[in-house]
Amino acid sequence: MKRYIVLFSVLSIMLAAFVVLGGCAESAEPIRIHIRANSDGDVDQAVKYIVRDAVVEYLSEAMSTAGDRDEAYRRLSARLSGIKKTAESTLADCGLDYGADAYLSHEWFPDRDYGGTVYPAGEYDALIVELGTGTGGNWWCVAYPPLCFYGDDGEEFRYRSLIAELLGLS
Repeated sequence: MKRYIVLFSVLSIMLAAFVVLGGCAESAEPIRIHIRANSDGDVDQAVKYIVRDAVVEYLSEAMSTAGDRDEAYRRLSARLSGIKKTAESTLADCGLDYGADAYLSHEWFPDRDYGGTVYPAGEYDALIVELGTGTGGNWWCVAYPPLCFYGDDGEEFRYRSLIAELLGLS
């Protein structure tokens, strides 16, 4: 009986360590993405999503293969001019003559729930894509970990927890 108690205790400690260490690995500060529309007009709001899709496509491979947060940040930084060109080209294809800008910033974001993954309000590093005046309603998500980016098969990345699945929590 004593062996079972020791075995249970050891397994419990290992499980607790796995959960704590796994939580630390996933708690690296995310990098957000924020696309700001030119205005709240119907056309500007619709084109915001077209630009979003083009930017996501442009960044998908780079973000989905980034090994860690620092690498993701460097990849975003190295691609700012390409992001801007992608946004401007998409705007031009839509017949709009206002420009776009893309830059990295440290900004405040409200609470946000992305399909059960909650990011609390606070200041985050972010990729900002500003369309025209950037004063309209906006779209935001998470660039790293890549919640809004897709793999080669076109499937959106979803993060899973083996422990949560084993415990029936997911």
